[in-house]
Amino acid sequence: MGSFEQRVLTLASAAGLKVAEVTPSMAKLRFSLENDSQTVLVAPYSDGVWEFSCISFVAADRIAKFPQPLLAMALEDNSTNKRGFWCIEELGDSYVLEYMHNMSEVLLTPNEFQRICYSLARAVSNFEASVKARAKSLL
Repeated sequence: MGSFEQRVLTLASAAGLKVAEVTPSMAKLRFSLENDSQTVLVAPYSDGVWEFSCISFVAADRIAKFPQPLLAMALEDNSTNKRGFWCIEELGDSYVLEYMHNMSEVLLTPNEFQRICYSLARAVSNFEASVKARAKSLL
C-alpha cells in the first residue's frame, strides 16, 4: 500500500470516516445526508496538493449546453465560499458541474479532512436540492 493510500486511511479513521475505495491515484468516500447521499473523491498530485471533489447531477455533452441559470447559481455560490469552488470537469464524453477544494497534504489533520469532505458533500446536496426546488423556473 502506497503513502497516499495509507495517509487517506489514517486520516479517515482518525476522523471517524469510512473509505469506500482507495487506490494509489484516488480515494472514494460516501456520505449519507438528510435527503440523499454524496460521494467525495480525493486525488493526490505530484506537488503535494490533494484535490477533493464531489460531482453533482448537473451534466451536459457540451459546455455550451449547461443551463445558464445553473451556472449563475454556482458562480454566485463561489462568491461567498472562500475555500471551495464550483467548476466544470470533463468526464469521459460529458461535462459535469462539481464542487472542489484543493489542500496541501501536509496541512491535513483528521479534523480538516473531515471538514473538507463533509463541506463538499453538503455543498453539492444543497445545490442539487435548490436546483430541484427551482427546476421549472431555471430550465
